[in-house]
Amino acid sequence: MKKLIILLFLIPVFAQAQSTHTVEPKETLYSVARKYNVPPRELAAYNNLTIETGLTIGQVIKIPPTGKATAGKPAPVNPKSADITTTSVPVYHKVGKKETLYHISKLYPGASIDDIKKWNKLNSDGLSEGMNLIVGFKKEKVSAPVVTEPVAEKKPVVTEIKKEEPVKEKPVVVTETKPAEPVMTAPVKSPEPSKVTGKNFNGGYFKSLYQEQLSANKSMKEESGTAAVFKSSSGWEDGKYYCLHNTAPAGSIIKITNKSNQKVVYAKVLDVIPDLKQNAGIAIRLSNAAADELGAGENNFEALLNY
Repeated sequence: MKKLIILLFLIPVFAQAQSTHTVEPKETLYSVARKYNVPPRELAAYNNLTIETGLTIGQVIKIPPTGKATAGKPAPVNPKSADITTTSVPVYHKVGKKETLYHISKLYPGASIDDIKKWNKLNSDGLSEGMNLIVGFKKEKVSAPVVTEPVAEKKPVVTEIKKEEPVKEKPVVVTETKPAEPVMTAPVKSPEPSKVTGKNFNGGYFKSLYQEQLSANKSMKEESGTAAVFKSSSGWEDGKYYCLHNTAPAGSIIKITNKSNQKVVYAKVLDVIPDLKQNAGIAIRLSNAAADELGAGENNFEALLNY
């Protein structure tokens, strides 16, 4: 019994000596901070972390000298104060047979060709059937587990040694809330980007690639015909112009000259022109940003093509 009394006096000493905490399953910066009665931001700064940083199981967290672990009955928790974080979840598209970046970007209006290439770290426009491409991101709110922490309870001062019946310790009740189930949402159509008219990219981003193409292939082709326009979010801010053509291979660059004013742009071929009634007699379709630099607006015009 004397050893038991000594042990009761040593427990607070061991608690004060504790300076680290090993992360357990489902613990967050907030729950660890509550456990040691330390402000979450102070705990994060003490460990060179940000308040949004997630923790991993087994990670060792240093506790500031002011932090004290609490024990006893669980403190009441207001459900409305539970930590709610927002995370971005990627939306995937499985590439079908003969699908191109241009076709997929039309299925998900919120994603441009350049966005899809950047999200998937693509160095070219070529795709393989069965690839899983990231085509956008959706926001999800996740409720962090709420763990009720024990409240410190004063120990009685023992003045004399008496033979007492052993006291059974009451188990500490720990409750938690399950994270909200993710809700799959369809791609959200983003508004049409506002045109930035008046910009002149001196032919566009692909001009230098056309010069390399011209040096490598001496037998270039020339073609005259009607040019039409399709809407795209690409090219307005960076001069990356794209087009559809039935003869030039995908990925090659076409020099397009507006015969009415001799203005020139350089556009990369995405795919062939769809076999539709409205495309009858059309030699090329180019993005509206390219047509804007050519001074053609959104109307059909006569063009000279070199590729």
